[in-house]
Amino acid sequence: MSRRVTGKAVPSPDRWLQLAVRALARSDRTSAQIERLLAAKGAASSQVRAAIRQLTSLGYLDDVAFAARWADRRLARMPMGRARLQEELLATGCPEQIVQATLRATYRRVSERDLALQVITMTGRTASAQRPDRVARLLNQRGFDEDTIETVMGPLLQEERRSS
Repeated sequence: MSRRVTGKAVPSPDRWLQLAVRALARSDRTSAQIERLLAAKGAASSQVRAAIRQLTSLGYLDDVAFAARWADRRLARMPMGRARLQEELLATGCPEQIVQATLRATYRRVSERDLALQVITMTGRTASAQRPDRVARLLNQRGFDEDTIETVMGPLLQEERRSS
């Protein structure tokens, strides 16, 4: 004999897992993002931990893999320096140690200098037509360090001097 309960039903543990899986099906997420989502929907902290543990054991949730995929996709769409990528990865909720490991691995494969040159090329104008102060500011906004900016700005400044 089943009892009918009036009002809100008590959510089952599977409900939280299903909610998290649906969120992961829509887009890649970190453990912190899933934790915030479930807590915002009313899950108790023990329910959140249980769902995250199960998702991790199933391989659906992996912050290390998330960070690597996210960094690769982000750099392909918008080349940037280490500082900006670090800031953006931390904003996703990735733990600091994972972010640092991801940055080391990413910038071993990809040269910041080459990324900075891509930024200059992507502006749609020839490098000689750009004002060096604007180029330097853009590179700084994209998170490139001073050494990288000076390295890629050298040829621009020389070309400007020759044309003056």
